[in-house]
Amino acid sequence: ATVAANGVADRVQVARTLGLESRPDASARLIALNPPFHVGTAVPMSGVADPLFAEAGRVLAPGGELWAVWNSSLQYRPALERLVGPTRQAARNAKFTVTVSTRR
Repeated sequence: ATVAANGVADRVQVARTLGLESRPDASARLIALNPPFHVGTAVPMSGVADPLFAEAGRVLAPGGELWAVWNSSLQYRPALERLVGPTRQAARNAKFTVTVSTRR
């Protein structure tokens, strides 16, 4: 409904899946991700997000961007740099960080 309301439905493909297993390698120019960070009541540092970052890195075309929002305390930037590519901070406050990672 959001893409239709903004007149971009012909240019946006939305997929709701557990991961990106159905997407071919290097097939996306932009991925937006708000990774879950809880497994039950535990908050693992990388067990949940790292596989999602790796999948995004696989699916992004070279030069494509992963925009991610995450709890600032989790410090995901090193994993994003390793699994996707150069990462810059777009916004941050005490609770959330927004980064942009560019696929190498």
